[in-house]
Amino acid sequence: MSPVFWPWSNPGTATMATIESRLILLVRWDRPGRPLYLGLDLGGGEAVHELPSPEQPGRDLAGAMLTGDDVPLGRHAAAGGLLIPQEVFWSFADPLEVGNHIHEHFVDRHEAETYLRHQRRRFEVQLRWWREKVGPEASALRQLLDGWRLDLIPLLDLLDRLANGLPAAEPAPEPPEPMELPDPLPAVDPDAVAAWLSSASGLGRVYGPGFAPRREQADMGREVAAALAQAHPLLIEAGTGVGKTLAYLVPLLAVIAGSETRGVISTHTRALQSQILAQDLPRLQGLLPEVRWALLMGRRNYLCLRQRRSFLTRPVESLEDALKTAALRLWLRATRHGLREELSAHPLLKGELRHLFDAMDPCLPGDCYEGHDCFVQEARRQARAADLLVVNHSLLMHDLSLERTILGEYRYLVVDEAHRLPQVALDSHSLGCGRWRLGEIGDLLGGWGSAGGMPPRLAMLAQGLQGSGTAERKIAAPAEDFGRLVSECRPLFRKWWTALGDDLAPLFSEAGGIPGRVRIRDKASAFSAALPAADRLLEKLAEAALAGSRFAAVAGELEESPAHLMDDLARAGQACQLLERLQRDIIFLLRDPDDRWVTWAEPSTRAGLHALGATLIAAGELLRDYWLGSQLNPVMTSATLAVGEDFTHMLGELGLTRRRPQAVSRTSPSPFDFHRQMLVLTPAHFLGPESAGFGRAVGDVLAALVGDTGRKTMGLFTSYRHLSEAASVLEAAGLPFPGTPSLDGRPVLLQQTSGASAAALAADFRRRRRAVLLGTSSFWEGMDFPGDDLEILVVAKLPFQVPSDPWVQARCDHVAARGENPFLDFMVQDAVLRLKQGCGRLIRRPGDKGVVIILDNRLHTKNYGSTFLASLPVLPRSFGDQQEMLARIREFFLVGAQPGENPGE
Repeated sequence: MSPVFWPWSNPGTATMATIESRLILLVRWDRPGRPLYLGLDLGGGEAVHELPSPEQPGRDLAGAMLTGDDVPLGRHAAAGGLLIPQEVFWSFADPLEVGNHIHEHFVDRHEAETYLRHQRRRFEVQLRWWREKVGPEASALRQLLDGWRLDLIPLLDLLDRLANGLPAAEPAPEPPEPMELPDPLPAVDPDAVAAWLSSASGLGRVYGPGFAPRREQADMGREVAAALAQAHPLLIEAGTGVGKTLAYLVPLLAVIAGSETRGVISTHTRALQSQILAQDLPRLQGLLPEVRWALLMGRRNYLCLRQRRSFLTRPVESLEDALKTAALRLWLRATRHGLREELSAHPLLKGELRHLFDAMDPCLPGDCYEGHDCFVQEARRQARAADLLVVNHSLLMHDLSLERTILGEYRYLVVDEAHRLPQVALDSHSLGCGRWRLGEIGDLLGGWGSAGGMPPRLAMLAQGLQGSGTAERKIAAPAEDFGRLVSECRPLFRKWWTALGDDLAPLFSEAGGIPGRVRIRDKASAFSAALPAADRLLEKLAEAALAGSRFAAVAGELEESPAHLMDDLARAGQACQLLERLQRDIIFLLRDPDDRWVTWAEPSTRAGLHALGATLIAAGELLRDYWLGSQLNPVMTSATLAVGEDFTHMLGELGLTRRRPQAVSRTSPSPFDFHRQMLVLTPAHFLGPESAGFGRAVGDVLAALVGDTGRKTMGLFTSYRHLSEAASVLEAAGLPFPGTPSLDGRPVLLQQTSGASAAALAADFRRRRRAVLLGTSSFWEGMDFPGDDLEILVVAKLPFQVPSDPWVQARCDHVAARGENPFLDFMVQDAVLRLKQGCGRLIRRPGDKGVVIILDNRLHTKNYGSTFLASLPVLPRSFGDQQEMLARIREFFLVGAQPGENPGE
């Protein structure tokens, strides 16, 4: 056997391996005709191997380990070499980024070979991590993976050998010649902030030679500084390319440093949080090193210590169990913050997120609060020490609802992506009731036990207390009472829920059997037959909650108990709180006539009732109370806040009306040349959006675009029905779905389905050189596709909210009661902002060029169409037929675009 020398080893003292220990990464090349697999040795060598299939590697790769596209788990025929699916391999080699390594097939060979070499460079970086961090886990990993039908120990051995063959880390290079330091951040003087943002010796030295001052960014910084200094609310629309994050970060950091007070930035998307924390704040860190910042998320975003221990100590009964446990152990060696998002695309663990993160249990009294193993408490400790917190809108709302007890005291608040705050406020203050409410309580108590018996965890707690000291025995009886009454609630809830479903069946029938929520207008009539069952349930819930309170009171007198009993006592206390909340919610849903809320019911997909709930009608009133009660004067910004130049709608939605000091509203327009960069087209004649066959007509337009332009295209829809109809047209035109062979390099068809991850679909779309993506509501905003990632955007319908939705109906009634026009003053205003968001997916940088095609004929046939037209970056041009549409697009793209810098955005 010829030896293989790893390229990073010293030939004089080379680490040698036989050919059987080579590790070959494969990708599938969908060449015209028969597909072929291309392989590159991750250990070294420039040769790209060609294989007909992973199971037939040929004589040159006999005995090698193969991983990559379409590789099954097992052994190939050639000398028993190991076949390792890429999701298993990268779960070991790169647990934090494993989802980004999973790649579909390539059409272009050069692109496939470039990808293979990029992955090898990445693999070498990960080998250093393996050498430094995985050592303590080596023994546990080998015990987990030993003895199954397929022996993966050789993979661990090879990774160890490759990692240990790496040379020592290169000494740190000599520091570069010190650059001229930027001018210090100015005090919170509006003109000084604007001058610093425009100055070559200010922000210019932060960015270096590529800096180009932007008047729009400086103007926005001036407005934010004035709002912070004068303590008045600000609503500022910042167009794409303004660099809004730096425009508010510079004055915010200056005021925090100068006043020794804390500040909070709230965003809706994790992507914007990452930009702020990983790019923008580090750029400014050297100017204000004393200002500390931190990210804080809701507790279910962090790995639960209890769930983690339970998962790692559960019985391992199969190779699949062993791989999942090994994957979690390796991820724990790589993660810093234990965040759920790091595992959301993990091929082995994404199905286990509920068991690892969605714990109703409280933190452990000892381990979580005293050690550093609990990611939740560690994040909260860092947050309490920070001068600037970055949070999401949901946590901000939760903190305000609890009178700011989570984030602590802060004086300054900046809300980015502010157009999303009203909906988050409504979602976070909604009430919902369903069978899952029992599931939450059961999870805390270890299940429900047999009929008439105590929940298992309470039974064990009572038994444990009986066997403890005298003080503990005193609370054994209250524990038993609580457990018995909790168990009696379960059958009563089920009877009430069944009766409620029977009560609401006629209402669901009147709705025509359309899936979705139905508005409850008359509670007395809708719930009358089920009220006796509700009364019995409420009585038992009250008894159980009272017994739980007595139990908690006696337990609170204990001076000290064994740690495992303290853990169960904490769970029992939280179960009591859930019972009290369930009682309050049922009373509110059935009887409270509060006209600020709309009550709704959602039928089950099978039969009966799935959910009963209530939602606030107007977020603005809630937010206004929060701003006044907390004495906060928020700075709010987004790219879509005004309809034309009118901020009235969003001022009301964000609770900034009827207050002192009065909110200031401003616009900082995009510096982009949209007349050069964007073409908007509308058909002179097209099927109406309610016409039969509308979705197929949209599909015909998409098929023509794909066939003629070859450019990456996205279709935005407001319903899955129209999306599916369009997809069927594209499929009939020969566009393959992911994982199916591509004919002649045709674009892959990516279709959003209900419940699927929009982020994963967007990432897949970005990875592909040629693709068509069809998406619904989640793709109208928050997804950025700069440059060649998206060049043609097709908007099927104007994005009006569904008029049959209970909340939309109630909101229209609420607007009408104020003497306004529900359609023009609410529905149109809301849809215009949604359309602006959708069109904003296209042009993200100065060098981008793209086409928007809006197929809704109401733009021209309805009076309100002019309101939509006035809010578009450029006026649309009409086309008569598909040939004219395609000709206009070809003409538009004839002039190339120059890429440009966009610092701070």
